[in-house]
Amino acid sequence: MELLNQYFAILSITQWFMLSVAVVLVISLFSLKRQRKIQQEQSISMQMLQRDLRALANAAVGVGGRVLEIERQQRKRPAIVQVHEQIQPQATQAPIGIYSPVNQPYEQAIRMAQTGATVEEIVQACGLSKSEAELVTMMHRLDKAS
Repeated sequence: MELLNQYFAILSITQWFMLSVAVVLVISLFSLKRQRKIQQEQSISMQMLQRDLRALANAAVGVGGRVLEIERQQRKRPAIVQVHEQIQPQATQAPIGIYSPVNQPYEQAIRMAQTGATVEEIVQACGLSKSEAELVTMMHRLDKAS
């Protein structure tokens, strides 16, 4: 330690100046290297942001096109509604209810299945297909089981 103190004591002012310039130069080089690294990272970040901005702009254009198409369809819609209103009164056929005559063979088949009739008996009496009669009897068995 004493040797270092003696060495620093004999340094001239010029040598001190040169030593301080060297230290400042080394610090500046490290700072410059760090600044370049930060600049590269910012450049990469900027490129990513530009790419994302382009993608958003393209998406906005696509959405705008879809909105225009929907607006065109909405303008056409009143004409479609008018045609529908003209046609609707002409539809006079009522929906088929549960107890309508169309469902009578099924009701009879259910009653027969509940009394224990076979699939063949249900087919002959109600005019159902064999598959329909089997379904009715299966459902009846499920009702008995539960």
